[in-house]
Amino acid sequence: MDFANKVVLVRVDFNVPIQSGIVLDEARLYQPLETIKSLQNQGAKVVLLSHLGSTTIKNKEQSLKNLVPYLEKIYNSEIVFIDDCISKKAKTIIASTSSDKLILLENLRFHIEEELCNLDFAMKLASLGDIFVNEAFSVSHRKHASIYGIPKFLPSILGENFKKEIKIADSFFGTKKFPKIAIIGGSKLHTKVNLLKTLVKEVNKLALGGGIAGAFLSYLGNSTLRIFNPKEFEEDVKEIMSNAEKNDCELLLPIDFSALISSDTGIDCAIISSEHDSASIFDIGPETVDLFKKNISESRILLWNGPLGLFEKAPFDFGTKAIAEFIAQRTDENQLVSIAGGGDTGFALKKFGVSDKFTHISTAGGAFLSYLEHGAFPGIDAIV
Repeated sequence: MDFANKVVLVRVDFNVPIQSGIVLDEARLYQPLETIKSLQNQGAKVVLLSHLGSTTIKNKEQSLKNLVPYLEKIYNSEIVFIDDCISKKAKTIIASTSSDKLILLENLRFHIEEELCNLDFAMKLASLGDIFVNEAFSVSHRKHASIYGIPKFLPSILGENFKKEIKIADSFFGTKKFPKIAIIGGSKLHTKVNLLKTLVKEVNKLALGGGIAGAFLSYLGNSTLRIFNPKEFEEDVKEIMSNAEKNDCELLLPIDFSALISSDTGIDCAIISSEHDSASIFDIGPETVDLFKKNISESRILLWNGPLGLFEKAPFDFGTKAIAEFIAQRTDENQLVSIAGGGDTGFALKKFGVSDKFTHISTAGGAFLSYLEHGAFPGIDAIV
């Protein structure tokens, strides 16, 4: 497209953690940098659209105005803030602003029509520009007005970071030549059942940790993890295990655990590998770490989603930290292509100081999982 002298609406995801006006993690503010600078260099006037939080009640805490000083520093541009994304004065302000400045509209979710994908609301947003660029991969699994509606009214394309996320995910699934391993952790199986059903058909090895591993071990009769009802996910677990066998996908389950042990003398941490009536498990143990490392070293491409234990608190950060550092080392030695995704996973890798050692880390969370499961979602369907 020819962007010169055009008003380009760029949907970004600036939904960053913020407290008392202070941004706690700036990572998402940097993601559209390449796209925005490219548009400016081509003579476009860039208007940024985003949400912050989920409220539909206008408030100072979730106003995008809080981000202005951060964005001016990151983008080295003056930010012109418009306090309502569809106000009558918005067009006037946009028209009078020079293209060397960035224009930021107020929080889209202050209007309930955004999440309802109201097409009148989408049309009002679209009327502010000439071209639409979706650079918000992390929310494009949602059918919202600024994601799904605007492309109905404007010529639309995907941004550079959006395309990069797709390319990385597709490269993992598209590779048949090299052995692949996926590591899936986290506390809730129900959020990742479909992903696991997809992965057992695509990878050579599937390593499980966290509560997800607990559900499988409970099903297999390990009463150490009795907090999980073995019947709750019985059919899903049975299907995943059956398909893993059919597709020659080796399931790797924890063989020891780091737990809190209750006794007459109090509570203490311990490594256990057998059933224990008073154990509260919070991490994988050292034997499991060695098992996972061995299988990672036999693989050339890796996908990781979800921590392997309660990584926020020592000593239960051991498993996630040890595996993260090993993957970083293998990647640094050019022995492994490593892809990680999900908010908790990215936070853990940053905490352990290895986030710059992975091939790619997606902060897209639910969108990352949705794309891995389905290969498409509303933000793509609306444009492609």
